[in-house]
Amino acid sequence: MPHSTRAAAVRLVAFFVAGMRLATLAQMAPTLLAAMPALSRADHPWLTGATWILATVMLVVIAAVAVVTRRPPGVALAVVDVAVAVALLVVGLWTVPVELRTGSWVGFQLGYALCVSCSLSAIRSRWLWMFLLVSLALAEAVYIAPTVDGLADLTGALSTWLTLLILGPLAWFGCRTIVRIGTEADEARRYAAAAAKAEEERRARLAIHNGTAMMRLLVETDAADGNGALRSQAEVELNRMRAYLSGHTPAPANEATNLAAVATALGAEFDDLPITVVADLAQDITLPRALADDLAAALRSLLLNVRQHAQATRVVLHAAEDEDGSGWEVTLHDDGIGFDTSTTAYGVGLREVVVTQLARSGVDVEISSIPDLGTTVTLTQTTASVQVP
Repeated sequence: MPHSTRAAAVRLVAFFVAGMRLATLAQMAPTLLAAMPALSRADHPWLTGATWILATVMLVVIAAVAVVTRRPPGVALAVVDVAVAVALLVVGLWTVPVELRTGSWVGFQLGYALCVSCSLSAIRSRWLWMFLLVSLALAEAVYIAPTVDGLADLTGALSTWLTLLILGPLAWFGCRTIVRIGTEADEARRYAAAAAKAEEERRARLAIHNGTAMMRLLVETDAADGNGALRSQAEVELNRMRAYLSGHTPAPANEATNLAAVATALGAEFDDLPITVVADLAQDITLPRALADDLAAALRSLLLNVRQHAQATRVVLHAAEDEDGSGWEVTLHDDGIGFDTSTTAYGVGLREVVVTQLARSGVDVEISSIPDLGTTVTLTQTTASVQVP
């Protein structure tokens, strides 16, 4: 089972609830021995003993449930817990002397009610949680009201009452926040895994597309035609695919490269085409190596399409800096058969290698084509669209 941060957060809350219960029990136990003489003289000794037994059983049972299930008590158990706490506070009006209701664990009802208020983290409904907390607060107010005899007693009683109204909400919101953070962490992990999978699929398409197109051309080309340029390109693409499959795809260098050099090199790769490269006006444009590699892959894919489909008698690759120096533009035009851009779906090469990959670097791609007149692809990047790594 994959690791879940939310499950770990829920376990943490469950252990917090169990710890609260056991700590309350540990504070009650020594006091019971000291209070035995006073309880034996109480008006309702058996009822008093029953309240201690009931509180002890509830503390142990809910702590055990939280530890075994590794979850805080569910809504039904939480409601029963609050009902028991309210009942103990009400019964305490007869079983606990007024002078022992505060400042002593002989009147354990206040400590038990506080423990219960901090154990309601499993209740998601805000309104149900508020109803249960208010029920505890009202029962506690009734329980401690007889202890007030003057301003000093009022201040102490108010402080005791506010302790429940402050720590209860803090525990509820804190536990709910921890669980929510765990849930969001799991969602972020799933999103990252899906994004990594999509990125790896994209890299695979980029790695094999041009190589696949090159192998197809090799198969369709007569082996005796002596096309050295085609074979050289096929060898380059083969090495690229082998590097990807071996997991050793070379990382881009930090150096920059010249736009004119990229265009000129691509033209030389496809010298079997009737291609003219005009790149003199791009001599002053330097590109990050990653962008230069992406641009070269995109132009290579476009020229493969020209070689395979266009049936062109003239191909022009033009690269130039904008007149105002705000960016650059590369155009690739052929006078081939063209296609209808409104009805033709882009293949992997145009969609992934050209449009999507270049968009990641802030390069806009515009493809215009007219059947029987040719195709023009325009790649542009302005200073404002440059992606900062």
